[in-house]
Amino acid sequence: MSGRRATKYAWTFCLLLATGVLSGCGGMMAHREGQALMAEGQIEQGLAKLEEAVRLEPRNAEYRIALANHRLSIINRMISDAEAARRATRFPDAEKLYRDVLMLDPANIMASQGLDALGRIRRHQVVLAEAAALFRQSSPTDLSSASEKLRAILAEDPDFTSALLLKARIDEQRAKIMRPETSLAATFRKPISLEFRDAPLKSVLEMISKVSGLNFFYDHDIRPDLKTTIFAKNTTIEDALRLILITSQLEYKILNENSVLIYPNTPQKLKEYQTLTVRSFYLTNADVKEVANSIRTLVKSKDVVVDERLGIIIMRDTPEAIRMAERIVNLQDLSDPEVMLEVEIMEITRSRLLELGIQWPSQMSLSPLQVSGQPLTWLDLRQLSMATTQVTIGNVVVNARKEDQDGNILANPRIRVRNKEKAKIQIGDRVPVITTTSTSTGFVSESVNYVDVGLKLEVEPNIYLNNEVAIKINLEVSNLVREIVSASGTLSYQIGTRGASTVLQLKDGETQILAGLINNEDRATANKIPLLGELPIAGRLFGSQKDDNLRSEILLSITPRIVRSIRRPDMLDAEFESGTENSIGAPSLRLSTVEPAGAPANASESPPASSTETSTDEDTAAPAATATTSTNVPPVLNWQAPAQIRVGETFNAILRVKSETALRGMPVLLGFDPQVLQVVGVQEGDFFRKGGSQASFNYRQDPAQGRVFAALVRQDTGVNGEGALVTVSFKAIKSGDTPTRLQLLSATPDPASSVALPVEQSLRVLP
Repeated sequence: MSGRRATKYAWTFCLLLATGVLSGCGGMMAHREGQALMAEGQIEQGLAKLEEAVRLEPRNAEYRIALANHRLSIINRMISDAEAARRATRFPDAEKLYRDVLMLDPANIMASQGLDALGRIRRHQVVLAEAAALFRQSSPTDLSSASEKLRAILAEDPDFTSALLLKARIDEQRAKIMRPETSLAATFRKPISLEFRDAPLKSVLEMISKVSGLNFFYDHDIRPDLKTTIFAKNTTIEDALRLILITSQLEYKILNENSVLIYPNTPQKLKEYQTLTVRSFYLTNADVKEVANSIRTLVKSKDVVVDERLGIIIMRDTPEAIRMAERIVNLQDLSDPEVMLEVEIMEITRSRLLELGIQWPSQMSLSPLQVSGQPLTWLDLRQLSMATTQVTIGNVVVNARKEDQDGNILANPRIRVRNKEKAKIQIGDRVPVITTTSTSTGFVSESVNYVDVGLKLEVEPNIYLNNEVAIKINLEVSNLVREIVSASGTLSYQIGTRGASTVLQLKDGETQILAGLINNEDRATANKIPLLGELPIAGRLFGSQKDDNLRSEILLSITPRIVRSIRRPDMLDAEFESGTENSIGAPSLRLSTVEPAGAPANASESPPASSTETSTDEDTAAPAATATTSTNVPPVLNWQAPAQIRVGETFNAILRVKSETALRGMPVLLGFDPQVLQVVGVQEGDFFRKGGSQASFNYRQDPAQGRVFAALVRQDTGVNGEGALVTVSFKAIKSGDTPTRLQLLSATPDPASSVALPVEQSLRVLP
């Protein structure tokens, strides 16, 4: 019975052993097949084999690590592809990739968040379509509802491009409604001729009302006996009205598209009727205190609040003063220029050693021999002889040695420095110097001070507008010469120092080398037999000479490369009208000449226009206003940029527009390859500022995705013709085999018209 039981146990053990061996072989084969399939690009089959290997050998750490690494690599690649598809608005492809990731890893957070983002984008698109439908209706209520819908979208996704474009158009339309003077622009520009001498002011305004259809309301404090004198032919109603009121110490406030309030120009009335606006300026680069001081000095604004923590300036003033403050902020809130300094510091050391000759013994010593180990006595000295005297002579050394050593100590740092900021590089050691202090009571204390030994470089750049850099350089190279031990045992060091301090002014990319910090040491040591060692040639047989030459030189090479520079502002930005001393930002007084209805086409047949203070009676008829109509023709946009550039160069890409239709504004979305190009600056073009008009310009850039969004809005009537919309300064950072592209991805002209997109410009970046 016991024999059968033993046989049964033996068969069971063999079966288990065979099963383990077979499972081990199966796991190995599955692992190898999985690795091969993964290398061939068969992802699903390869993962299945790797999972089979882990299932067959669950304790094999190598199989588990291989499966985890391959799965993680695949998931990361799929997540990256899904994000790229989502940014390119290929939502079905992105959704499929996210779901494939969840099949591999059901707990993957990034895939779940990606699907949530896709759902949010679809929901936003529905709300965006509703907001666009409300915008097309253009009533104040509809515009307010559309703005609220966009507000909800942008609260969840502040970078939603389509929502930003529509918001810019809605804000522009609402600004027109909120500014009645915009609605009055056409009426104000009607031509009129006035001839009055000492006429009552209200009678003159009544005549203007009959001609233009304007309604005038008067403050009760206006004097009834006010009279005016004016003689003007073929000028605009706006210019004539402003001139009449200002010369009569009056002001006006536009109430709606055809109503104007007239009131005395006194401080009390200005406080009652003049509209004040609160505006917040978010500064990115400039110091808030300096900008606020500029606003207080130039705009004479008293209600200015500065938040240094957030970099915000909040001011409360008239709309004219606000617009002037905007221009001041745009001039000052510029990014600080930066420069990359490529520095190469080299210390060249040359050592030459020559030691040649025979070093003979320099002395001979005589000593008496001791007899049987007994001490010497005076009697023994009397018996000294050559046989009892020991002679000791030094060794004869033949010297034939030559050594040549060359050494280079090289440091090649690259420093990126802001304008007028100091940068410091230190390479070396900090040597401890111990100082011992003892008192009269016997107390002894030690202190340790550290001395910097090595290479120390300090630079301070100053970047100019002409792409030149002035660099203040301070170079110091030090080394330990020898140790010095004082009588009390305190250890100190002798330190050798070489330094240079200078100021250079170099162009962008120009290299300057500073050299000449040379240390030259020559030492000669001789050991000769007198007279014989002085012989010209044979003297080497009677002496030895050692010549030691040590020479070291320090070279400094520095090359500035401007990363970001300051662009000189256009004349329209650097110089603009600021109103009068009592009315900051108010437009200047002028009389514009316009052609009346039915006027001859030839300019020589037109009646002259003038403005003087002569007068006639008040019942002169004024010509009727003329109006022109135009058809909406799509504007033409194109790029102006070089065909090829080199890596490291900076160039301007100008987006130009040609339009027969008058444009009031245009939000644009520009695209570029962020791996090849880097945005240095964005500037407003001259198109919307034609005729000296004011325009608002805002931009935002996304360096990671290669996007620049710019919004341009003209303050008064539209403008047509040809000009530059936006100028983008790029720097080429990488060359490529294929040309890169600048693109206009989206544009919304006003009035809306179809523009063929995208507008592209190809350029090649050379090494």
